[in-house]
Amino acid sequence: MNKMPNEAIIVIDIAGNLIKTRVFGQHFIKKMQVIGFSLIDEFMVRPVSDDLDKQRIIKILISDGALFLYGNGWYPSEVMEYYKDQGISFGKYKVIYWSDKDTYHIEER
Repeated sequence: MNKMPNEAIIVIDIAGNLIKTRVFGQHFIKKMQVIGFSLIDEFMVRPVSDDLDKQRIIKILISDGALFLYGNGWYPSEVMEYYKDQGISFGKYKVIYWSDKDTYHIEER
């Protein structure tokens, strides 16, 4: 397993109608529960009713400093780029990626 930040919300999937995250730190777990996320196994998930609901939750995640998983295809970082291409801006947000199992990098976009 890759090394993870100690206190963080990592957005794993936002492509469909279920937002999936990994959350580290009791403070963040409680925050996520307040906005409707449920703990299922090692993930916290929240269904979204439509794209506007998804955008609203993404804005909350960004304001809480969430890290969007970087990758190609429908990774969260690519979904964020898709929104940008559609003229939907969320402002600055952060992505996370790993160069090896012990080294992660966080960049602001």
